[in-house]
Amino acid sequence: MIPPSTTGPINILDAATAIPKDMMAKLPTAINGPLAWSGADFEDEETYTWQLRGEDVEEIDAALQSFKSLGLDGDQVDRDNFPLPNLAARLSQSARVIHEQRGFFVLRGLEESRYSVEDSTTIYLGISSYIADKRGLQDRKGNVLSHITNSKLWKVPVEMRHGIHSNQALPYHNDMGCDILALQVRHCAERGGYTYLSSVSTAFNELLAEDPSAAKTLLTADWPVQISGRGAKCYLAPALAIHDGRLMASIDPNRFGPHPSSGPTNIPALTASQQSALERISKAAYRTELRLHLKTGDLLFFNNWALLHRRDSYTDGDETSRHMVRLWLRNSKLGWAVPDSMLPPWYAAYGDNGVRTKLYPLIPMPDYKVPKYSAGSAAFVIEDSDASDGE
Repeated sequence: MIPPSTTGPINILDAATAIPKDMMAKLPTAINGPLAWSGADFEDEETYTWQLRGEDVEEIDAALQSFKSLGLDGDQVDRDNFPLPNLAARLSQSARVIHEQRGFFVLRGLEESRYSVEDSTTIYLGISSYIADKRGLQDRKGNVLSHITNSKLWKVPVEMRHGIHSNQALPYHNDMGCDILALQVRHCAERGGYTYLSSVSTAFNELLAEDPSAAKTLLTADWPVQISGRGAKCYLAPALAIHDGRLMASIDPNRFGPHPSSGPTNIPALTASQQSALERISKAAYRTELRLHLKTGDLLFFNNWALLHRRDSYTDGDETSRHMVRLWLRNSKLGWAVPDSMLPPWYAAYGDNGVRTKLYPLIPMPDYKVPKYSAGSAAFVIEDSDASDGE
């Protein structure tokens, strides 16, 4: 169930607003359960990869043709008009894997070259509708799809773009506010560009055993998180929270504290203890990570509250570019309740945010528009605006 407070407007706090610190009187001894895993626990990728059979692909192709016959647009794709009678039960079970078991899976067997870009996107949305019934907005303009790539069409120098629009490595982070993060692999890099997952519970357990003070720092609700609005603003939140018996992470090193381009601001810088705690949990995540060997056509779904993710730097071919298409999803029945302290970016993605038209761009923008400045490993863009939202 969603907390009742998610149905109304969110009170965004600025850096000068004092809020209670969510200190735990007593730290747990360990976080146990199926989400507390190490990469070494998976002997091979077959453990978490669902390889589609020929008849499965035929069923998906039939669903695509059925949807196209209705004359609907992409925003209307759902499980009612993209019928998968034989695959539905297993997709529903995969949604439980995301929320209640290891937290992720890879779907493999869709040959990207067989489909047009529009058909490939429709299939992605159709399959995703069996994993989750809500699609989150990824910016204020209403974009539901984001293209994670380093397009050869863009003339803007790489150093002026956001990290997801470059071939640079990205650190361990969450996409703040997202429940389920989905990635469609349109094309792989020629070299590098691997995606990694790591269990927040396992990394946190290491801190509980070796540095309890860092664990407590991460649970304290005084981390400044950047938000949009006129001028640089932030709200204060924990990096980790234990809510309804679950450990939840909302960590992005590039979204904590003041942005270098924001000029004079009252957004507080991270304290020495916060910087140390962030470094400790990141190193712990590296030590227990799982490297995914994703292939063109793969679909990856994972629990963004329970798992951190990162990527390597990469090199593209002369004619090709690494290209991922991202969705932010939520399953209304299985989705985790979100603590109030982590609601602002969640509400911006899934709440009643006033966006009338949802956008589904099939390809990356032809011309790269350099934002005034951006922050966050998931391409959080800060804009000057009279409107203030939680993203």
